[in-house]
Amino acid sequence: MNPLDYIILAAVLVLLFFAIRYSVRHRGESCGGNCSSCPYAAGCEKKKKR
Repeated sequence: MNPLDYIILAAVLVLLFFAIRYSVRHRGESCGGNCSSCPYAAGCEKKKKR
C-alpha cells in the first residue's frame, strides 16, 4: 500500500467515527410521543446538559 491509500483509509475511518457519534447522540429524536408501545419508553427523552 502506498501513502495515498493510508490517507484515504484514515479519512474513511474518521468519517465513520463521526457518523456513529452522530447517530448515538441523536437517537430517539424522531419520537412521535406514543410511548405506550415503544420499547424505549423509559429512556427516549434526550438528557439535558447542566
